Amino acid sequence: MKKTTLAFILFLSVNFSFSQITEYLSGLNSPTKMTVDGNIIYLNGWDNIYTINTADSSPSANLIYTMPTDFYAYKTLKLGNSLFILVENWIEATDSFEGMYIVKLDVTNIGAGTQTVISSPNFIASFALVGNRIYYSQEIETSPDVYTTDIYSFDATQSTPVSILEYTDFGLDDEAVDDVEVYNNVLYISSGGAEKIFKFDLSSSTSVPEEYLNTSDLNFNKGIFITSTGYLYVTNAHEIEKIDVNNPAATLDFIGSQTTYQDTFNGTPYYANFRDVVLIGNKLYMTLEEQGRIVTITDTTLGTPNFSEQTLKMFPNPVISDLFLVDNTDFNEFELFDPSGKKVKNGSIEFNTIDFSQLEVGIYFLNLKGNNKQSNFKIIKQ
Repeated sequence: MKKTTLAFILFLSVNFSFSQITEYLSGLNSPTKMTVDGNIIYLNGWDNIYTINTADSSPSANLIYTMPTDFYAYKTLKLGNSLFILVENWIEATDSFEGMYIVKLDVTNIGAGTQTVISSPNFIASFALVGNRIYYSQEIETSPDVYTTDIYSFDATQSTPVSILEYTDFGLDDEAVDDVEVYNNVLYISSGGAEKIFKFDLSSSTSVPEEYLNTSDLNFNKGIFITSTGYLYVTNAHEIEKIDVNNPAATLDFIGSQTTYQDTFNGTPYYANFRDVVLIGNKLYMTLEEQGRIVTITDTTLGTPNFSEQTLKMFPNPVISDLFLVDNTDFNEFELFDPSGKKVKNGSIEFNTIDFSQLEVGIYFLNLKGNNKQSNFKIIKQ
């Protein structure tokens, strides 16, 4: 059964002095994915849908809907008064997969029940809302235990929408999609099994999915969340990291980790892994499925630029010709990117000076490297 996929285990021995993970709610029924609507979190377990008002001084999980027998909730999306629920039909008695559904629940009339919007005999792993359209990933079995993953979309405002195939087989090598989020008309598609995050630009009819993150830093990246300003948060086993997708030179920044709650695998304890993450204000909310908990951590880096704020100084910025690095003893190489992500210049740093004279006026992202360090800066060329 899809929902009983075994967890990967990540053991770390490094200690960090960041904000602390704290318990927010407990006693929940297998909390997995979350959707944010203002201060309200729509939380789904496999069997239940809850709402949580994070503005309450004593928050609680309000049960609003219970799934029918042998139907399991994977994720929710909110559009107006409609809550879209991604549902798997799995018959426990016969251990058989019967298909997937995207159903719609009117949150102002929950007693009316759900309306089926999309049904499929194939596994739908996740979905995301782009304007009024819902994009979803669908696994197609081409031979026993061999799958391709396709991307479809439909108009969520239609009562009987027609799905459109957007892209065929975007290269997961039989691994499943775990989460899909969107920013600036770009889908970000996370696969914990592949240990990758892809991006797919929806604004071009000729675009193809491409790997966005594929590093040894990714492990069990089940849930992602992206803000309206382009910060992508990644659940990385029991850690939380983020990256600025607007900065082509950015790398994953560590936010924090939980080392309080443990699950076990074959009798071996390990730190319980996060299943999803959302951000409200500067507070991150993460689900721990096996623990039945939501925990929180404050992102103390919000409110400051997502660029290096170390003691290294540089001037002038804006720059016309030469950019000077003050008291630089760490960095000996540089790369410059334009806002589209194109590398426009790179080389060695000589006399702590970088020449901007031949570059066009505009914004650039400077990536400095050296002594096993890397730092990013935003530079304006006049």
